[in-house]
Amino acid sequence: MILEDADRNETMLSRTNRNRAFLYRQLADILRNEIEDGKYCPGERLPSMDNLAAKYEVNKVTVRHALNELREDGLIYSVPAQGTYISDPTDLSQAMSSSKIVTVGLLSNVLAADQPGYYHMEMLEGIREEQSKSRINLVMLPVKYVQPKAKIINILEQSSLDVVILIGHFEDDLLRRILDVCNKSIIVDHTLRGAAVDTIIVNNREGGFQAMDHLLSIGRRENIGIITGPLNEMVSRERLDGAYDALDAHHIARESVTIIESDFRREGGYRSTAKILKEGKPSALFLMNDEMAAGALDAIKELSDLSVPGDISIVGFDDSALATACTPSLTTIHIAKPLMGKLAIQRAVSCITRSDHEPITTVVPTKLVVRDSSAQLTGLTK
Repeated sequence: MILEDADRNETMLSRTNRNRAFLYRQLADILRNEIEDGKYCPGERLPSMDNLAAKYEVNKVTVRHALNELREDGLIYSVPAQGTYISDPTDLSQAMSSSKIVTVGLLSNVLAADQPGYYHMEMLEGIREEQSKSRINLVMLPVKYVQPKAKIINILEQSSLDVVILIGHFEDDLLRRILDVCNKSIIVDHTLRGAAVDTIIVNNREGGFQAMDHLLSIGRRENIGIITGPLNEMVSRERLDGAYDALDAHHIARESVTIIESDFRREGGYRSTAKILKEGKPSALFLMNDEMAAGALDAIKELSDLSVPGDISIVGFDDSALATACTPSLTTIHIAKPLMGKLAIQRAVSCITRSDHEPITTVVPTKLVVRDSSAQLTGLTK
């Protein structure tokens, strides 16, 4: 009994007024210590959110925030419909001790000079940081959307890669051909249904919900505009579905929202916002990345006498470096982009070093970051 009580005291969360707001950090520290002490082994599944909430007498939101911190530290990963698992820190050390230098190809159509860079450059930083821990030769293979598929396949066949990391959107038939050529592959920021391949994706639907829910919660319930990326890309459709979920939850008709398809570029955000401004005075704009949101701010400043956030509240997506460089700074949806890069290298090394490697899908959560581009509508209380 004494041992049980002592164990309970070690895992109790402080609920004093001073510490109450940081329950999730206390829980994250407890779980982090248990992982480091070996209570949970690599590959082992953590208890469910319900079980953790009951054990520590907190709500599921607190548990979710705690797990998000551990994910960003690379200590755990999630597999949809299965649960949350402990990461294996030995994969990289095995690669470091090996005499073989692993050649990892980084194939992407977002690395070409004419493509937006903020979002994926931060992902590349995570790749470079994790690469420095192991004997990896990283080969950059930028391609363009317009390049013939046969040429892309030829590049891969001649590159002598041990594993390939694919970043961004590729057409499904091209992806399948790539996987035929490079059976050891990691797909980042995209998926291919039915394929047994490691995949690292963002919970874009959750992020879309968070963005729209924020705008509606601060009273921006009329004359709302959504500026999407290309709707043939999964990321745009998922973020739009999340925004629809929020509209439904707030009992706002989907048809009342103006939706304009754009291209994830600053110029596209400018042009799309100009169209919306011609139609009237929007109270809120949700743009599906920070670059387009920056373009929206440019258009509002140059083409109208409206103020942000007084007249119009703006929400972007990605929480890139651009978000804090804008004036006003952007309210946006945070993605742990460096973590995605680190996970990609970890899975790539696992492909080479582990005979029992099994492909998994890892889902990276999102988080709303409120800055100066959004504010409560005048006359309403929070």
